[in-house]
Amino acid sequence: MAFPEWEVSYRSCWPNPFGGAWISDVDLIPLDGDEDMIYHFDSLSVDVPIVQYYRSGFASKKAFDLSVIKEISLEFTGGEGPVTWPFTFELGHIGNASASPFEAAGCAEDGAWAADEFPAMGLSPGPTSLTLAWSNDDGRLTETQAIETPGVGRAEYRGEITWIEGRDFDDLNIHKTEWHIKDEGFVAARNRFCAQKDGITPAQFVERHVAVAQRWLQLDGLEARESSLAAYRKFAESGGTLDLVINYSPAIDSAVAEDEDWGRWVSRAHGELVVNEQSQRFGLRAVEERPFPEGSEDKTVFAILQDEQARRAQAARPEQETQVPAVATTVSGSTNVAADVLMTSESEVVQRPDTILEYRALAAEVGQRFKLYAKGKSPMRVEVVGIQDGLVKVRRYVRSGWLEHTIARAGFERAERIR
Repeated sequence: MAFPEWEVSYRSCWPNPFGGAWISDVDLIPLDGDEDMIYHFDSLSVDVPIVQYYRSGFASKKAFDLSVIKEISLEFTGGEGPVTWPFTFELGHIGNASASPFEAAGCAEDGAWAADEFPAMGLSPGPTSLTLAWSNDDGRLTETQAIETPGVGRAEYRGEITWIEGRDFDDLNIHKTEWHIKDEGFVAARNRFCAQKDGITPAQFVERHVAVAQRWLQLDGLEARESSLAAYRKFAESGGTLDLVINYSPAIDSAVAEDEDWGRWVSRAHGELVVNEQSQRFGLRAVEERPFPEGSEDKTVFAILQDEQARRAQAARPEQETQVPAVATTVSGSTNVAADVLMTSESEVVQRPDTILEYRALAAEVGQRFKLYAKGKSPMRVEVVGIQDGLVKVRRYVRSGWLEHTIARAGFERAERIR
């Protein structure tokens, strides 16, 4: 439930007589990642209110009644490791150790950092902790996720949803989402580190950072308005606190959540952005999605943005006069004025469906891009790259770069083509 896209192992577990359990040496490996890429937590405490805990065990003589449990929390402590893959979808643009949004955006060579890299920035990080909690109040579920690294920063997400009893759990309504960021020195250290490494001033780096953060939003078809960018720029300059609270009216139902038209989502969002206690309305607009270009797997988002800006500048230059080359002639002396044209017959044109419903059909779509839906997971934008051990292999861009992994046959629901 907590980590549907991770492999999880632990050494030992003891029941907590006051409700829950204690677990030691928890290791997380993202998806089909390298076995060396392990994020380790010294301990995990699973907490359930004591009354609910014992009622669940004695409510029935035959089996546990888990429906009486309305609150549960998981607190991971003593975290460390090289993994920069996001712990959860909701914390996707927040660093696992820095707890800062778009942590390395604007750096020429860095895409993300682990905690053991922070001393080079002048930081003295403590062990990272991660908290996941759920509370059900008469069908209204509040989910809380928090990352904290002492001496670096803290980030917390809260979401409120409801769903109709008797329907699929995915058929839910989203009422509220909020993020709360507290910087403890990372922002200033990051700005100095990247500016010195890239040979620019901290102020120049901040402008790069804000531009790359905007480009990340455009990847998913969103764009922050200038007033919101200006407020975020203040946080990117000096750190402090950042609070983003978005209420949805009417609520975001499953149809809107799965719609690729972000305009429907944005029209229902009413947000407030507070940076260092200065509040303003959060401005966001839907734009055309701007996927990263092919062949950019080994580049940072800043490098991608530089390439795009260079191409636009080149296209904006006035066309230079060029000499018309001499027209070629045939041996007989006649002029050949016909251009070579590559023709394709109608029988050679491949008709590709907009939606793939069969898993085996997805395997034939190598090089094609899709919005992929899998059971128990958020939709992913992927490119099919081939077959591995009989499973479809895809790649997608995450905060730390391109990630390749396989798609489980049993979990596949559908794939919608991105054109």
